[in-house]
Formats: sequence, C-alpha cells, structure tokens
Amino acid sequence: MSRPRISAAEQKTFFFSFRVTQAQRQALLELSANTGRRPGDLIRDKVFGGSFPRTKMARIDLACYTELKKIGVNINQLAKHANSGKLPYGIRESLIDLKRQEHHLLKLLLAHDSAAKDR
Repeated sequence: MSRPRISAAEQKTFFFSFRVTQAQRQALLELSANTGRRPGDLIRDKVFGGSFPRTKMARIDLACYTELKKIGVNINQLAKHANSGKLPYGIRESLIDLKRQEHHLLKLLLAHDSAAKDR
C-alpha cells in the first residue's frame, strides 16, 4: 500500500535557505525538541500561520501540576467537611499549611513560566 498522492498545489517543490546566529539556531532546535516538530515545519507555521505551535508540558511542570492537583483535592475535601459541620479538631493548621504549599508551588510555576524564552 502506498502513500496517497499529493496534489500539485500542495507539493513542496521550492527550497529556501537563510542564515541564523548560533543563539537563534539553538533556540529553534530547542523549540523543535519541545514541540516534537521539525525546524522547517516550525518556521513554515510561523511565517504562514502567524504563531508557533504550543510546546509540550515539561516533566517538571507536570510533576508540579500533579502536586497542585492533589493539594486542591485535599482542600476541597476539607472545605466539604467544614461546610457540613464535620471539621475534626486541629484541621485548621493543616488547611493553612496546605494553602501555604499551594501558594509556594504556584509561585514556582509562575517563575518558571515567566523565564521561558518562547513567551
């Protein structure tokens, strides 16, 4: 079974070449690795589409997201118990500690996100 034929209008028959600095090349290669797309496809998308494709979430960001999700679930469970009048003794301190941890993780995520060079 062979590939489906591409129409003449959709065939990429012309070749462009241009020069970039070492820093630009490195940035393009990093973006290519983060998105899983080839550098030429990224450039084509930017020139003709106006924007780069979204990058994949890094593993460290995924770990922070998972931890934040767990904290959020815990806070929701505590809020449910508090609203139903079933709040155990000493839980207030745990709730405050969880809120501090959530705030700290959000600050780390925002600092990491603002340091990204593709924004």
